[in-house]
Amino acid sequence: MTKKQKTEATDEQLAALAERLQDPEHAIVSGGVASDPVAADGRALLEREYGSTAELDQMLRQAGRPKVGQTARGSSPTVRGRISEADYAAFKRLAEATGRSQSELVREAVHDMLTRHQTAS
Repeated sequence: MTKKQKTEATDEQLAALAERLQDPEHAIVSGGVASDPVAADGRALLEREYGSTAELDQMLRQAGRPKVGQTARGSSPTVRGRISEADYAAFKRLAEATGRSQSELVREAVHDMLTRHQTAS
């Protein structure tokens, strides 16, 4: 098996590729390639973009959505409780009907209750 020679893409080639990848009419024919050399190339690209391995590692550690109301790293407070099966079934239907997560609905319900009792933040 012969190894392909790596070539640098021109700005025009990269712009054309970006255009094709963003075009919903353009079919992606490959399921992708996963191998150590491909992963290494991807890592090298990210390191060039972020300027250093340390900067990339910092970004990867910080990636993801922060917890609700979080200003410092760490877990959000968690409240657990039990409800009847009938209430849970209705709750699941509400989540499905609204397209919202159970967590979102619980946060809203707790906030509404605290507001009603005039203790909300």
